[in-house]
Amino acid sequence: MNPANAKKLKWRCRRGMRELDVMLERYLDCHDNFEEKNSMEAFERFLESSDMDIYEWVTKRSKPSNLEFATIVDRVLAMK
Repeated sequence: MNPANAKKLKWRCRRGMRELDVMLERYLDCHDNFEEKNSMEAFERFLESSDMDIYEWVTKRSKPSNLEFATIVDRVLAMK
């Protein structure tokens, strides 16, 4: 991932909720070399979700209907 994209994604990980900021930035830091272009694109789409949706998913109050998003949530939660 080029530095410009990495900066952009890091900024988009900042959600205004400290808990989400930490989780998403940690995920990005650990996956900053997204092996597949598809996984980076899926993460970009994931970040388009509302803060409340992401919060509900990472607190296990609900599950995303999108399989790619569910995989991202599982990976985020596995990093705790």
